[in-house]
Amino acid sequence: MERSDQTYLELIRNYCTRSEEKVEIPEAEWEKLQHYAGKHFTAAAFTPYLKADTHESNMVLKKQLKMLLYNYYQIEHFTRMIVSLLDRNGISCYLLKGISLAAYYPEAEYRKLGDVDLYINEEKALERAKEVIVAEGFVEEKEISDHHLTYHYTFAQTGRKYLLELHYHVVGMYQYEPANQVINEVFFSGNLRGECQVIEGYEYQVLPPTEYVFYMLHHMLKHYLYSGFGIRLLCDFICYVEARCDEIDFDRLHAWCRKSHMMHFYETIMESCHRYLGLGCEIDGSIRGDQEVSRKFIEKILVDKDVGSGDSRTLVGSGTYEKVHLGTYFREGHLQMKVRFKKLGRCPLLWPILWVITFVCFVRNTYKLRNTTVRETLQAFRKKNDELQLIPIFEQEKNKTEKN
Repeated sequence: MERSDQTYLELIRNYCTRSEEKVEIPEAEWEKLQHYAGKHFTAAAFTPYLKADTHESNMVLKKQLKMLLYNYYQIEHFTRMIVSLLDRNGISCYLLKGISLAAYYPEAEYRKLGDVDLYINEEKALERAKEVIVAEGFVEEKEISDHHLTYHYTFAQTGRKYLLELHYHVVGMYQYEPANQVINEVFFSGNLRGECQVIEGYEYQVLPPTEYVFYMLHHMLKHYLYSGFGIRLLCDFICYVEARCDEIDFDRLHAWCRKSHMMHFYETIMESCHRYLGLGCEIDGSIRGDQEVSRKFIEKILVDKDVGSGDSRTLVGSGTYEKVHLGTYFREGHLQMKVRFKKLGRCPLLWPILWVITFVCFVRNTYKLRNTTVRETLQAFRKKNDELQLIPIFEQEKNKTEKN
């Protein structure tokens, strides 16, 4: 790991843990650090080091801070508008991420926000919510997803468009069914009891602490399986866990991770946060990961963009496999069929027809949307799977545990 990488991690650590310790920043490293700040939207970590002059590097970071500040209040207003609308119609929902996580940052306004994510775990309430928001002027976007519906809303006064993701599952399906079962058990409407969080004077229902951390882990895992993720997801994790550690049932969290066969992933997250980003050693201190794996994991994060490398050739990427062969591609294709045809996919008699349609759509999208070839896409999938061998997950972890 280069010295400039270590300097950047020190800046992030001090910011997330609210440390006033100063970091020495050599002039030769400033350009690379600015690049990281721009790529990962972490200009807030540099505020103690910005000078009052108009040096170009300072101006780039200050511009990002202004953009984040403006965007925060726009998204906060949009979030309140939607939740208020649902509340007036008697529809209960959970606020995921967004301003809910931003509230745990040193300055909430400097956490990058994108869309608004709401989770409704009752089918009748979801159907009612769809009617209400469409009547309000929201427009559904045609998107193939197995866990949310996407809508956009345009403010007439400004013409600005904002996105709403209406979740009926907190995260998408995995190829590994035991993980799906645990998620359903944890977030099923009969088991879940939300809590109230007050943000800018308004009350929102959010996930309770232990469930929130489990959700964050799966959110990170999804990014890891698709195309990696930037440092901001770890910042989210640290800021939240530091603030709510006394209310998190870590034993229950461990049990969920073990049952899902993603304990190695959790250990890697904790080791990375403890070792590089200042998470208190007393917080779930019994959990330690492999130091070499943690180092490689952090180095990959620094290379990736804010939400991953964004390789357009990425396939479904729903799981990791010890070996990639023809059967692996078929399993991924079968999952994509079930995502594309939610209702028809429940009928095994229709599967052969749906497989053919799914394959035709895959080939068409590969050339028209991904602008690549089937061969390159499959090669990228194999390469990505090889990279994911760094952390044993699902079948890999299960097999490793059984061998030991």
